[in-house]
Amino acid sequence: MDIGYLLAVLAFVASVYSAYSFYGSITSKGKRARRLALNGERTVYAYTVLVALAYLLLTYYFIVRDFNVKYVYSYSDTHLNLAYTISAVWAGREGSLLLWILFLSILNVLFLKVEKKDRLSAMTLAISSGVASFFLLVLLTFSNPFYRWEYFPHEGYGLNPLLRTPEMALHPPTVFLGYAGATLPFALAIASAYLKSEGWHLRARLWALISWLFLTIGIFLGAWWAYKTLGWGGFWAWDPVENASLLPWLTVTGLLHGIMRQRQFSRWNYWLAYVSFALVVLATFITRSGVIESVHAFGENPEGWLYLILIAAAGLLALYVYSKRKDFFSEEGYELLSRDFAVFLNILLLILSTVTVLIGTLTPSVFEGVSIDRAYYDRVETPLAAILTLLLGICISLGWVYSPERTKRILIVATPVGLASLAATYLVLGMPLVALAAGIAAFSITSHLMTFKPADARNPRKLGGYLVHIGVLLISVGVAGSWMYDEVYQNVHLGIHDESAVIHSKHFGDIRLELVSLDQVSTPESVDIVARIDIYENGVYKGTVTPTTKFYNLMREDRVVNGVDILSTPFKDYYVAMSGFSQNQIFLEVHLIPLIFLVWIGSAMMIVGGFVSAAVRMRNN
Repeated sequence: MDIGYLLAVLAFVASVYSAYSFYGSITSKGKRARRLALNGERTVYAYTVLVALAYLLLTYYFIVRDFNVKYVYSYSDTHLNLAYTISAVWAGREGSLLLWILFLSILNVLFLKVEKKDRLSAMTLAISSGVASFFLLVLLTFSNPFYRWEYFPHEGYGLNPLLRTPEMALHPPTVFLGYAGATLPFALAIASAYLKSEGWHLRARLWALISWLFLTIGIFLGAWWAYKTLGWGGFWAWDPVENASLLPWLTVTGLLHGIMRQRQFSRWNYWLAYVSFALVVLATFITRSGVIESVHAFGENPEGWLYLILIAAAGLLALYVYSKRKDFFSEEGYELLSRDFAVFLNILLLILSTVTVLIGTLTPSVFEGVSIDRAYYDRVETPLAAILTLLLGICISLGWVYSPERTKRILIVATPVGLASLAATYLVLGMPLVALAAGIAAFSITSHLMTFKPADARNPRKLGGYLVHIGVLLISVGVAGSWMYDEVYQNVHLGIHDESAVIHSKHFGDIRLELVSLDQVSTPESVDIVARIDIYENGVYKGTVTPTTKFYNLMREDRVVNGVDILSTPFKDYYVAMSGFSQNQIFLEVHLIPLIFLVWIGSAMMIVGGFVSAAVRMRNN
């Protein structure tokens, strides 16, 4: 037995004892209750240290190239540099699960440090430690990263070349931290209802915000990686693995809005906390069970059943506690023309979006032979997104108590600004959907600016929320432009001695591409064919791109990766992907992608706003 596996076994025992001790401290009294609570705290620290040691040991095995550990052999080789060797630790399902558990354990320690030590915290940690126990059990039974096989190879199978990017080195940890963060709001909701303890939403806000923030970062990194690496010109393909991280993001977003008004949405918040946790487990199931590749893979992989059992068990627990504590969930009413009602509509639309994405994600897995393409998502999600962005402006114009004067004052300015922006954008760009998105965004941004007071600049919580909302609005315009008006030109060929290729663009005039050089460069990992191409628009030089084709000779496979280079401008991206070449000629796929920069600026604003809000919550806690 490897020492790493032994550390995981000890961590499992400690997590089970921690859950038992915390629950026992609630059902006991006096000295026994205090002793059990102290034991629970100590064992949280114990299993966190044990999991951390196991993870560090696995990282050490990667660094020293211990290929007798099958997992190390499967995802590394002797040519892999140190940074990607370390990131390879979470490249497979075994290592990623260990990282998931490590993050959950660390968050439990942070919870101990920043939250008040009372019965609600004890019950919360009993549930959260129980979840850690479950994932440790899965690791020990089906996903052991410390398994040593009978071979002692001198070379590893290698890391997938597509994962050898900074974005893919950072994307999985951020997503897993977001997943782990969704556990604590669920545990708080169950514990609060079980104990009839008010105020759980005030504690849950920080942990929900941490989950939301890191899911946002993970989704952004995944989108940027897809855009600059995969060569098809987009950043979101509605792939099931992409959707897996989007689903809990949608419900956690709804939860963050709901807990602002706990008295009005206590039932919604309770169930949103459960659904967010269930979707996190489902996301883990989707990415790890193999069910996406084949319907039959689910039956062949018993690990998948464990995730579904956890979802069902958590759901039954939530339903049982809810049925026993119905009187705990009394809700106050609200006026129809109030911000509360707008928040309710916001939550409803987010849930509807979650359901439609979930249907599109799972249908091909449940019904073999049935496929869901991008057209389904465009038809369903586009109107939902348009209504949500419009609601952002309407919601901020309404007070928590309806004030006709306030609303009129805002709408009388924001509406003309929105209409003017719609008309101006259409006249300049000739893109109807971009004009509509720009009009809605201008209306909503104006509404936000009119309610923003100078004193709000010194209120980080409010400032963070405004940054997030404006970021969402900018993304909506960027998505409308880059998705709906992406111009694609395939099989564009250039030769060293040929005349330059000219693209007659619908929206941007004549685009001329000129091949300046075609070189071969050798690296320790690959042989690269690098093309240097100058780009001219309507006779004006815009810049140079260097798309590259890489030939990897790995034990994993001999792989050809056609690279991308992007020339970004404030209005559009010139996206050039190599698709083939001969001795003096190359073949390209060229995309002209308008307004894509707004997606990245909006994402950055959301992340900054999330950090600002989370920092305030952490300080207050």
